[in-house]
Formats: sequence, structure tokens, C-alpha cells
Amino acid sequence: MVCVYRPRVRNTAKMKRHRLTLGPDGPSGDFPEGTPLVDALSDMGVLLRTPCGGKGVCGKCCVLIENGAPARTASDERFFPERPLQFLACRVSIRGDMTVRVPKPVSPARPGRPAPPIPNDPAIAIDIGTTTVQMSVVDRSTGAAYPLGSFLNPQRRHGHDIISRIAASSDPATHSSLVRVIQGSIGSAVRTAFEAAGADFARAGLAVVSGNTAMTHLYFDLDVKDLGVFPYAVRELDYEGLNKPGGLPASTRVAALPSASAFLGGDLVGGLALSEDSGIRRNAFFIDIGTNGEMFLRNRIGGAYATSCAMGPALEGMNISSGMTADEGAINHLRVLDGGLVPEVIGGAEAVGICGTGIVDALAIMLREGVVRPGGAFDRAAVDASRLFAGRLETSNGILSCRLADGVFLNQKDIRNIQLAKAASLAAATLLLREASCRTEEIEHVFIAGAFGENLDIDNFRSLGFIPHFPNAEYRFMGNTSLRAAELACADRGFIARCRALRDRLKIMELSSRPDFNDLFIECLEFA
Repeated sequence: MVCVYRPRVRNTAKMKRHRLTLGPDGPSGDFPEGTPLVDALSDMGVLLRTPCGGKGVCGKCCVLIENGAPARTASDERFFPERPLQFLACRVSIRGDMTVRVPKPVSPARPGRPAPPIPNDPAIAIDIGTTTVQMSVVDRSTGAAYPLGSFLNPQRRHGHDIISRIAASSDPATHSSLVRVIQGSIGSAVRTAFEAAGADFARAGLAVVSGNTAMTHLYFDLDVKDLGVFPYAVRELDYEGLNKPGGLPASTRVAALPSASAFLGGDLVGGLALSEDSGIRRNAFFIDIGTNGEMFLRNRIGGAYATSCAMGPALEGMNISSGMTADEGAINHLRVLDGGLVPEVIGGAEAVGICGTGIVDALAIMLREGVVRPGGAFDRAAVDASRLFAGRLETSNGILSCRLADGVFLNQKDIRNIQLAKAASLAAATLLLREASCRTEEIEHVFIAGAFGENLDIDNFRSLGFIPHFPNAEYRFMGNTSLRAAELACADRGFIARCRALRDRLKIMELSSRPDFNDLFIECLEFA
């Protein structure tokens, strides 16, 4: 039986369509001309690894095009010089009928990682990030959690940030696409992981979702248009009793951590609940670093204040020229050793890109060396005089770039994107302190959440000024608190109720209501 996929996209009524067939005997689908091949395959349930976000720098999304192959790109020649039928799917657009073969079944887990054990009573914890989706399988009787893997959120085709996706969703066909691709990709990823472990997909009796408000709304097929328009009305803060999202088995019950506002979702509320459970309820600052930076503060009397800011995906590698997620081949640290610049590469292989922790190291070293000025511009004279960076500055398409390793660069536009994220984060945190009548000296605990924080060099991070200087604080990396909170909710029936109770006591500061934000944002652009 041939399965035909007919995705709905914006303004395609008069667009030419072409047939994509999965070889040797797979399904086929019709797609509008110009659809990226990696997106079409995702719609057909084939999740390719794309840690570089489709920039063609990581070489992970290899496919064989047996019929209808386009001209090869420089990226194809770099990664597959002697294999003329192999292409990077992220660099191919559908321009005619095409037959594609995926070399081997693709799992969202990293290669070499054994299949996770599937317990007798499994639940699925899902963190839907704007950039990355991460999942675990949880033993509901013991609470033990095992990673199922991660993949880039396929909604990125409609924008790399929340606001872009909210705006795109105003078109009904695009809204349907945003809903379909996230539901379908999660379902495909869970099915693949269960099958790899020899387990029945239908055994997943519960799934708990955590994420920002827009991502959670889209997963449940809720209208998000009002989230992007003042006064940022939220259709749902709690997600019980809604229609079950597609993609998972019919028997799976789907729950979600509650949201707090249009831009403060279950990921922030879950982090607040985790800190509450740890017993730290005063003089604490928490930041979840991602495309949407979310933070809360507990002042000296235990009052809880929260806000969020648009940081963009720079620290997740998505709007960085050589950026990628923390995957094999990514520079995750840059060190100065024996008078030279030494990259540490995940997997120990040749560097093909750089992830967020490496970006922080690189920029911190550049600032210390003076090759980047506090205003963010390269200093050519300082570069020429530097023992670390002499000869590394190049110009490509009129943009200055600094070579960190063969083929891996940080350019002037990249630094600007990091600067914008830093200014948004620092300005938001500064205003949150004012709102809570809290001085930096009072903060005793700083929690840094997100997968990005697990391998972060804290000294380099602090030197860039993403958050205020807290002289008396102990810094703690929390990892992916959004996923961890979803895992707890899988095994602890009272966890979501505790999240709601904490949410209801939260004092929310909307940056849009602060006339002093823009001026403070500009002040915070400069690196210290």
C-alpha cells in the first residue's frame, strides 16, 4: 500500500508540486516546489540528524538520491567527495520528482548510544524547546528516567524564535503545519526509540509535556495568535481536558506542566517547583538559557518574581555561522594551552562546528586578548599583534571572520547575535531585581538551567555579563530542568498540582510594560 502525504503550506494553490519517494519500497508524497528535502522527509516520519540547523556544516543529514538528483553543493563535495549519489538533505530543495534512500534507520539518539531500557510501566517525558526537543522514558513505579534522545524542533522552518512562529501561525495552513510537524516528529521519535529497544510503542501509557507557552499551545493545537499581540492573552494556562495530540498511541494519556503567562511556560514553572522541592526558597536567582530566556527570583522574604526575554538561538548555535548543537564534531570548549588555541571537540573527531559552550569560551578569550573590543567589533591591530589570533582573521562576503579551527569561524555578525542575547538577558535580570526590591549582594544561590549550562565554563560565562554580578552567590548548574520536571510529573501524581499552586503565587513582570527596558537594553549591549 502506498501512503501519500499532502502537507498544507502557505499560498501553495498555484505552486508546482513534485513526487518524493522513499526507496526502495517506501511511501511517497507530493510536496510544493522548493520544499527543503529535510523538511519533506520529516513530514514523512523520517527524522534526520541536523545538529547544525540546516547550515550544511555538520554533515549529519546524509541521504542517497537515486533519481532526480540536483547539482552537488560545496558541502556535498566536502563530506562525500567520492560518493556522487550522497547529499546533505538540508541543502537540497525539491525541484522535481525524486527518489531518496536514507542509508540506515535514523534514531533521535546519538549514534553509539545503546537503546534505553523500556520499563514495564513506561511514561514519556517531553521537553519541547523552541530549538531542541528532548525526551526521556520514565519508570512510573520507581521514577528512574532514561534518555530517549533529542532532535531539532522541525517547526524552525517557520522561524527560529517564538515570535516568528506565532506570526506565521496567523495563516491557518501554516498553523496546521506547525501543529502537525511537532506532533508527528515526537510520535516518530518515540516509536523509533521503543522499536530500537524491542518494546511495543503502545505500552506508553502516559506522556508529560513541558515547554514554553507557545510550544505547548501548538502541541495541543491551540490558537497562539493572541500570544504575540498586546495584551498577550493566553487561551489556556492548564492543559487538562483538551483534545489529545496526534502522533502517540491512542491509549496514551497526555498531560502538560502549567503555564504562567504568554511567555512563561511550564519549563519555568517546573524549574520553580524543583527549586522549591530542594528547600531553597529565598535569595535565589534562576535562569533557563534558551531561545526564550526565562528567569525567576526569590527575594529575602521568599516572594517569587518572574520574567522572560527574547534571547534568540545564538547560544544554541542556530544563528551562528558555524554553529550547531552539542553533537559529535562540535567544539564545546576552547582553551589556551602552551601558548596556543586548543579546541575540545565532542567525540574527539575533527571539528565541523561550534556549540554554545564553545561560543562562550571563544568570545571570552577574544575579549581578554583585546581582539574584540567591548563594543563587539574586531580590532585588526590587536589581532595582528596577538600570539593566539594572528593570521586567523579573514573576510568573506564583506564580513570579518575569525578562524577557530579548520572550517570553523566566528564572524562579526555572530558576535552581534551573542551581544543581543546578552543585552536582553542582563537587562531583564536587572529589572527583575528592581521589581523584587532585591540587591545583587543578597542573592546566595544562582541556578543556571538548560542543556547549555551542563558543560559551561562559569568564569567565561560570567565575564560576558549575561546576568548581573552576584558577589555572594554559589552557582549551580541544573541541567535541563524542563525535562527533569516532566520526568517527576510522570512518576509523582501531585507534582503538577504543586506546580499550579506555585504558579498562582508568582508575580510576573512583563518587559513590555517596562518603559525603561529599551534604554537599559542599549546600556547592556557592551561587554564589560
